[in-house]
Order: sequence, then structure tokens, then C-alpha cells
Amino acid sequence: MRKLKITGGILRGNVIKVEDHITARHTSSKVRESIFNMLGDISGKRVIDFFSGSGIIAFEAISRGANYATFVEIDKKSIKNIKENINCLGIDNLCRILNMDVFIAIPFLHEIKEIYDIIFMDPPYEKGYISKTFKALEECIIYHRNSIFVVEYSKREMIENNLSDSWDIIKQKRYGDTMVAILNKIDNQGDSYE
Repeated sequence: MRKLKITGGILRGNVIKVEDHITARHTSSKVRESIFNMLGDISGKRVIDFFSGSGIIAFEAISRGANYATFVEIDKKSIKNIKENINCLGIDNLCRILNMDVFIAIPFLHEIKEIYDIIFMDPPYEKGYISKTFKALEECIIYHRNSIFVVEYSKREMIENNLSDSWDIIKQKRYGDTMVAILNKIDNQGDSYE
């Protein structure tokens, strides 16, 4: 069993247990700390974590003040593991779990009019998921004009080539083989997205 330690906020030092049979790549503590330093104060924000894996990013967000987190993960074993960690931390009332493919979850959340302030995504590297996810988000609005999008990806993926002109990269950092980009949606019409 692997143990991932929450790096900041009210749950800092708490351990997220990850069963050995869960093979998803986990965001390192260094990268997590950097992401949340770049984001600044996220108190009261609603967040969603696509391709959740262990769920560590959403757990970090809750620890740092997010008041609601949705975990989206297709793997049933990972979902079971996330549920166990949510129960151990006693944060059931702050969480929603969707055991479904991200590309089914996005239209579902749009249909029920969910809106998020921060959208995290850490898809499997070099599989074309970045462009597919952003295309789905263009078609199904689950954010507002000030929402932030955080993407973790391989240094071998050129994120600029995977996005339409609707997206603006605000910050980009490299950590070894891992890149992190923070983006927002460009609103050409001057309209709210809700």
C-alpha cells in the first residue's frame, strides 16, 4: 500500500492510502504544493477532479478550503479507495463521487447544471485526452467566466497544439517529465457561461 501525505491546509499531514493494485500515476507532493501555490486562496471554491486516480488533488483542495469537490474516475477499484479515504477523513458532506468516464460525466454535469470554479485534469499521458477533454468542455459548459483549469501532462505533449483558440494559458511550469498549465476560457462574446 502506498501512502500519500496531504501537504497543506487543515488536513495537512493526513495520509491518503492507495491500494497496491491501483496503478494510476500520482501527482507528487512537490507538484501538488506548486499547483496550490500558483492558485493561491481557494477558500469556498467548488472543484472537480477529472481522471481522479487516488483523488489526492481533490483531497488537497478540500484541505486548503474548497467547500465542495467532485471526483470523476472510471476505475471501480480507485473509486472504492477514494470512498474509504473520504470516510476516514470525515469529509463525506463535501464530496461527490462519479464512477464514470470523463466524457460521459461532462455532459451529465452540464445537464444537471453543475458549475465549478476550478477544474483539475491529470489524464493518462500522451493518449490524446487533453484535446478531447477541452473539446467536451467547449460543448458542455460546467464553469463560469472566472473559472480556472489546471492540467498536468507530459513534457512530450505540446499542450498548445491540443487546444482551440478558446483557451488561454496563464501559467506553465515543468517538474522533470511533468508539466503543469493553468488556463482560462476566453470569452469572445462578453457573455457569462452560466
